[in-house]
Amino acid sequence: CSMVLEENVIVNSAEFSKNANGTSSVNGQFVGEYCTTPFSSWGGPGQSYISGSSKDLTIAKGKQKIKWLATQLSLDSHFIDAAHRLFVLAVQRNFIQGRKTINVIAACLYIVCRRERAPRLLLDFSEVLQTNVFTLGSTFLKFRRLLNIQVPVIEPTHYIERFAAKLEFEGKELEVAVTARKIANRMKKDWIQTGRRPEGICGAALIVAARMHGFRRTQSEVVEVMRICEQTLKNRLMEFEQTASSSLTMEEFMKIDLPEESNPPSLLQAEKNVEAEKLLLDQPSETETT
Repeated sequence: CSMVLEENVIVNSAEFSKNANGTSSVNGQFVGEYCTTPFSSWGGPGQSYISGSSKDLTIAKGKQKIKWLATQLSLDSHFIDAAHRLFVLAVQRNFIQGRKTINVIAACLYIVCRRERAPRLLLDFSEVLQTNVFTLGSTFLKFRRLLNIQVPVIEPTHYIERFAAKLEFEGKELEVAVTARKIANRMKKDWIQTGRRPEGICGAALIVAARMHGFRRTQSEVVEVMRICEQTLKNRLMEFEQTASSSLTMEEFMKIDLPEESNPPSLLQAEKNVEAEKLLLDQPSETETT
């Protein structure tokens, strides 16, 4: 529906010229994609400096840091471009004021990972940057509220294959992962996944799936890979044990999808507490027995 009439390349290669004092300098100026003023280079022999506005320099340096962080997390180039666009908005809104630039960059890249459903946790960013995960989480939440960014809810099933590979199931990682994914989906249907971190759901699903396929993985091994508390893993296993699906055999579980849903674990625990209080009230006191 349209045609390009003219296309000009402003600068295709860097050109240098010698000054009267014998020093070399770059001809022209560099204009970045998001720059409001051009960059210019200057300096004496063996030296090179770049001048430009403060925001332009921050944006240029920010993209380099985004590339470095994406490389550390094995992310593709389109993650870099999308995160850079968010970082530009952060600079324009002065969100980086009073915050570490690398934390803002991590928040931008994490938002892209959530949108693209890439299996990267905020804890992965924390380990690479050696930064408190709660600090990164706070920056992520504030930046998301500032721009009103909607991100999809974390699905534990996206991380199961990654954790299954780390547990080493002797070439049967895919089979164990398929079973664990089905267990995780069942947990979601039985309200166990709601409000819970994905690592705990993945850990419980993988340890059950491993035993269904004949692999004995201890809770300590799973906890080390998932980087969660052992009590968290025990709680998820106990909650799954209270569902009707836990009483099925492996063949029945893989073929039958029970239509009924189990009550949420919080409701089951509340019912147990009410029953325990009734038992205490029904017991005769010491004065009555005497």
